[in-house]
Amino acid sequence: MKNILCYGDSNTWGQIAGSMNMELRLAKRYEYGVRWTSILQQSLGAAYHVIEGGLNGRNTSFDETNIIRPSRNGLATLPLIMEMNYPLDLVVLMLGTNDTLLEFNAPVERIVEGIKKLIQCVKASHFGPNHFAPQVLLIAPAPITQNALTIFQGFLDQSSITKTEQLGMLYQKLAEEQQCYFLNAAPIVKVSPNDGIHLMRDSQKDLAKAVANKIEEMKL
Repeated sequence: MKNILCYGDSNTWGQIAGSMNMELRLAKRYEYGVRWTSILQQSLGAAYHVIEGGLNGRNTSFDETNIIRPSRNGLATLPLIMEMNYPLDLVVLMLGTNDTLLEFNAPVERIVEGIKKLIQCVKASHFGPNHFAPQVLLIAPAPITQNALTIFQGFLDQSSITKTEQLGMLYQKLAEEQQCYFLNAAPIVKVSPNDGIHLMRDSQKDLAKAVANKIEEMKL
C-alpha cells in the first residue's frame, strides 16, 4: 500500500465556505466523500492510503501573534506529522494562503521561502519507504477573491489577493528548482463567493481528479 500525506490548511481539511464561527474559531466541514482528499482516496482505491492532514489556519512557517492557536506553523509540525504516519510514499503540500494574513506582513518571496523549507524538510527526512525521503507534490492554492476582504476584514487586504495570485508562477518555478512535482489549483477550482477563500463543493471533485491524474503521471 502507498501512503500519501496531504498536508495543508482549511482547504485540505475541507472547510465549508462561510461557516466560520469567529468567536470560537471553528468552522463546519464537508463530510467524508465530499472532501477532495476523501474523493482522492476513493479514486485511487485500496492500493493507496490517503491521510488527511489539513488544519484550519495553518501557514508555511509562521507563529501566530494575533489570534494565537497551537500548531499553525507548518514547518514546526511537519516532522511530527510525517513521523506519526511513517512510512510515507508521497507528501502533498498545499499551503501559502494564510501566509498572506496582515499579522505576518510577509512579502511573497518570504512565503515562497516558507514552502521551500517544507519541501526541503520532506526531502531531508527518512520517513519514506526503506528510510528514503518521500516524494513531494507541491500544489499552488487558488487565489483568494475580493469577497475575502469583506468577510475577513482586518485580517486580509488587497496585497493578500495579489500575493495569492502570484503563487502559481512562483511555486512552479520553485518546484522545478527543487525537482519535485507541481500542480496549480487556480485553473482547476473555484473559490466560493460566500467567503472568497474556500473551495466550492463541486471543486472538491475537480481537485481530487487533478491530483489523482498527477499521481498516475508520477507512477507512484
